[in-house]
Order: sequence, then C-alpha cells, then structure tokens
Amino acid sequence: MILKKVLFPILFFMLFSSCNSDILSKKKYEEYTNKGNDFFQKSQYDSAYVYFDKSKSYASKVNKENTIVYPILMISEIQRLKNDYYGCEESLTEVVKYVDNKTDISYLTFMYNNFALSYSELADYKEALKYYNLSLKIAATQREKLIIQNNIAYNYLKQNQFKEAKNILEAIKKNDSLQKEPIEYARVVDNLGYAKFKLNDKNCIDDLIEAKQIREKYLDEIGLTATSMHLAEYYNTTNLNLAKTYANKALKYASKVKNPDDKLEALQYLTKVTSGKESKTYAIKSFVLNDSIKTVRQKAKNQFAKIKYDSKKAIEESLKQKQLKEYFILGIIILTIFGLYFYFQIKKKNKRKIKETAYLTETRIAKKLHDELANDVHNAIAFAETQDLENPINKETLLDNLDTIYRRTRNISSENKDIDTGENYLEKLKAMMASYGSNEINVILNSVSFDDKKVSKEIKIAIYRVLQELMVNMKKHSYCSIVSIGFKSNKKSIEINYSDNGVGCSNLLNLKNGLQNVETRIFSINGTINFDTEPKKGFKVKIEIPK
Repeated sequence: MILKKVLFPILFFMLFSSCNSDILSKKKYEEYTNKGNDFFQKSQYDSAYVYFDKSKSYASKVNKENTIVYPILMISEIQRLKNDYYGCEESLTEVVKYVDNKTDISYLTFMYNNFALSYSELADYKEALKYYNLSLKIAATQREKLIIQNNIAYNYLKQNQFKEAKNILEAIKKNDSLQKEPIEYARVVDNLGYAKFKLNDKNCIDDLIEAKQIREKYLDEIGLTATSMHLAEYYNTTNLNLAKTYANKALKYASKVKNPDDKLEALQYLTKVTSGKESKTYAIKSFVLNDSIKTVRQKAKNQFAKIKYDSKKAIEESLKQKQLKEYFILGIIILTIFGLYFYFQIKKKNKRKIKETAYLTETRIAKKLHDELANDVHNAIAFAETQDLENPINKETLLDNLDTIYRRTRNISSENKDIDTGENYLEKLKAMMASYGSNEINVILNSVSFDDKKVSKEIKIAIYRVLQELMVNMKKHSYCSIVSIGFKSNKKSIEINYSDNGVGCSNLLNLKNGLQNVETRIFSINGTINFDTEPKKGFKVKIEIPK
C-alpha cells in the first residue's frame, strides 16, 4: 500500500448572460453542480455522477470553453475512485478539447495529475511520469508541487525504483512548508520509510514509526492502513508475531474505512504468514473479497454507462420540447412570407432524393442477391428435386449447400448494416466484442494503444468486420473459455493479435476457407494475416494493417 494524493480543482466560476435561455441553462447548471458537489463530499458517488453529468449538458449551453470543464473533471475523478481507469482517461481526453488559454490553472493541474494517476494504475508508468511533470510545471502553489512530487515518488515505488523515490521524498521531507500539514507530512515520511526499507536502510524504522505516531495522533485511519502494512513487511523476517499484529491492524483499519483493495492486500499477506486452519480461513476470505471487488466494479462501470445514457436522453428530450416551441413560433412568421414556396420545394427535393436512394440501394442488393445467391438457391432446388434425399451423402450435400446460402445471406445482411466510425467507434467495438462473452467465455480486449482517431474510416470498418467474423467463428467452432484480442500500434502499422484456448483445428486449409471473408477484407486494405492452430492447442490470428 503506497499512498498518493489527489489534487481537486477549485470551484467553478460564474458567467453572466443577457439571453433568457442562457440564464435558464445557467440556473440548471448551478443547481446540478451544487447537488453533485454535495453528494461527492458525502462519498455518494453514484448520485454525484448523475448530477455532474446533467451539469455538463447544461454547461455546454452556457460557455463550453469554461464551465463545462469542471463537471467533466469531477466525473473523471469519480470514475478513477471507482477504478474505472479507462473511463477516467476517456473523460479527461474529452476535457482537453475544451482547454484554452483562459482555462484556470487549477483545472489544468488537476487534469494532468488525474491523467498521471490513471496511467499509473494501468501500469503505464512512462505516460504517468509525463503527465506528473506537466502538472508539476504549472502547479500554482508550493503545496501542490509537493503533493505532485510525492505522486512522482509513488510512481517510482510502483516500478521498484526505490532509490529514485527515496531521493525525491528526502527532498520533500526537508521542505519547511510541509511541516504545517501533518497528514501530508506523514504521507511523505511513510513512503520514504518504505523506500528505505526496500533499500535495506536500517533507519527506515524511524520514519515508519514517526508516520505511525502522527497518523495515530490525527486519527488518520486511511494512512494507518498503509503504515501498518509497511511495518508488517518490515518485521516479517525478524518478528513474525509482531508482523501478524500489524497486518491485523491494517485489516481492521481497511475494514473500517471500507477500502476493499487494502483489505484484500492484508488478507493475502496474512494467508502467507499463517498456517493450517488459520491460513485457510484468511485465504477463503481473500478469494470471496476478490470476487466481490470485481463484481462491484463491473456493476459500477455498467451503472455509469446507463446513468450517462439515461441522463443524455432526458436532457435531449427536454431540449427537444423547448426547441419545438421556438420553431413553432418562428415557423408561423416564415410561413406567412415564404411558407408555401419552401414547403413544396423541399417536399419535391426530398421525394427525389428518397427515390434515388431507394433505387441505388435496391439495385446494389438485387445485384448481390442475383450474383451470390440466385444460382445457389436454384442449384439447391434442382438437387433436392432430382436426388434421393434418403441417401445420407445426398442429404449432407444439401445441408452443406443450404449452410452456404445461409452464410452468404448473413454476410449480405451484415455488410449492409451501418458501422459508427465516429467518436463512438471504439466504444461500439468494445460493446460488440463484449456481446460474445458469457459465463463460460471470458473475452479480454486490450485496446489501450489503439488510437482510432488516427485511423481511416475504411480501416475502421475492416477491423470491425474482421473481429466480428472471428468472434462468430469462435462462437460456432472453438469451444473455448478465454478469448484475448490485443492491439499494438506504431507509426507505420496496426497489429492485432487474436487467440483463444479452444479445440483448434488440424486442417488449416478448411479453416481458411471458412474465414475467407476475413482474408479478403484484410487484403483489400493491403494488410497481412497469419493463422496458427493445432488440435487442442487453441487458435491464433496475427493481423498487420499499414496506416
């Protein structure tokens, strides 16, 4: 347990507007933001998320360059506290497009610091350090700078770079301004003691005991959780009974402050240092807690997505009603002058466009049906009429023909379904992949390095269709329990690696024939694809697409 500190942005500032609609939006923005702040202070994060999401929607009507920044930053903080680091990163990325030279420095400091914390939790320490340095560069107060420097040291501790962490923490400890804030001082001293312990510095116990005493004095139970675990590690080889005592204290504090991660760490440690029935009891508790943590966090992510969707729909409906009234009044004025003329012109133009679109669509689909299905259907009918279907071979042939017709029909239907290649592309791709998961099949998608904003529409469509085809193939033939899809990206190409632990296949030629659409799509965008499979050794696909 290594404590870090979050910097919160200062409260939003007020804007004035002479427009009645802007005044109404401003009032709604203030109302929802205040409610969001109240729930956040009470740690009722679900309710806070609802109101910050509403506040964000009304903020964009007031002044999207300024007021919208605050609610999005608070949404990102809630996502981070709920361990939804990808969601946090997505929200922070959304904030960036609203940042300009008028943006408050405290907002920028918070944004960079939260970027860094999320990347650190995702083990992308290089990116985390980059954003910590950006935050440190613009930090307005000495206190903010010291907190960020402590976070940088935390980043080094997570990488086991204890010497670098120690150097930073020793410099912070010597700063006089930190003495005025005992809780912050204790955090630094505790982290310093832990770094020294990992470097086999015997003086580490002095720092750990000092941190413990300060935290006990100020009833800092969150901090005492970390210090107790550090002391348990320290005494692990010299006084096992004392180590167990401190581990149990850490467990008690973590339970009291409702920190499941720290509680799990304490249980896992106690499982290792105890034996027999006692060890088994701790192990069972840790397994149950670990499963519970995963379930709760997944529910939180799903709940945030639903809250966001419901809030958006409600606000859209409200604004739609408001706009309808405005359009109605405006329409009366316009109709008195140009009403009839515009009505007939627009109606005529729309009819022509509808006819043209319908004709082109029908022609394209008809051509596909004729070229790809008509002959097969005719042959299947002729075969059924002329052959003895009681013969198992003939019956199997007919079934194969019907399966071919079905697959071609399905492909035509899938190819005519629109794919959202805009800002929601990655979210839709993740949702499609997740739809193939179940209680029996765990689908793991690592898309952190996939920057879809720099990819063309054609490549996005090809990637979506190829992965969809692979997942369909997996569902029908693989009988696997784990599917993993990972993206790697560099300046020249995008690499996609698919693998599952299914039954595999002994005939690679038949497999390729079954996935011919996949090969065709990849070749159409000048990509390469390689299949790797053996019976009972799963199925792997490596795809490389030039940018």
